[in-house]
Amino acid sequence: MAGYYVSTINDIGSGISNWRIWTMLALNDIKQRYRRSMLGQFWLTLSMAILVLGMGLVYSILFKTETKTYIPYVATTFVLWAFISTNILESTNAFIDNERIILHISVANSTFIFRTIYRNVLVLLHNVLIIPVTFVVFGLSVSWSILWLIPGFILVSLNCFWIGYCIAIICARYRDVPQIIASVMQILFFVTPIMFKPTQLGEHSYVIYANPLASFLEVLRDPILGEPPSVLALGICAILLVIGSLAMLAFAGRYSQRVVYWL
Repeated sequence: MAGYYVSTINDIGSGISNWRIWTMLALNDIKQRYRRSMLGQFWLTLSMAILVLGMGLVYSILFKTETKTYIPYVATTFVLWAFISTNILESTNAFIDNERIILHISVANSTFIFRTIYRNVLVLLHNVLIIPVTFVVFGLSVSWSILWLIPGFILVSLNCFWIGYCIAIICARYRDVPQIIASVMQILFFVTPIMFKPTQLGEHSYVIYANPLASFLEVLRDPILGEPPSVLALGICAILLVIGSLAMLAFAGRYSQRVVYWL
């Protein structure tokens, strides 16, 4: 078991040292996706803004919620959910999409997980512009609680790494798993507090903590909306990080070297 840990740690260390590779590949992914378009990668921001505005107006009427507070909430949660969910969904093809590189060049497998996460960080930096715009339009302000966003973002990103690494290995072996994960993420969208607020559940609001993604979302969302995240949400993220990372070290140490044979 110790050998598996050492193998994965070495792989991650090598992946970090390859930062020039995965940053370059991630930047190229963004450029290629919106090549020859007038707005370039800002099409991401525009499409997200239109979606947030449309859904925010409709659901504020359905939930009979004040638009002034609801649309900024939806804008914040939707942007952050896109970051979390896309990291998970794109991890399913992290090795499959890089088949040619893996088969012909000796590169640490973790390099492609870093590529996926960094690419989505770049997308997040574009989409996050929606949040201050909605705050200005609806006259909201930020508080010092936004500093909690720093540890929250670190926790979520590290959790996305171990989740993504495990998913990438499984999906390289079983090609029907990506569709299963996509279906599960669609279900989780409706049971995670994205379009509704946890307080709307009343005395049953505790049930959302059965969904780890709700805690991921809370530690990112609440600081932006002016509240520190709950100790419970931070604790869940930290515990998942420790347990998940240990499991990932053993799992990847045993199976990551077989990925090249599964592609």
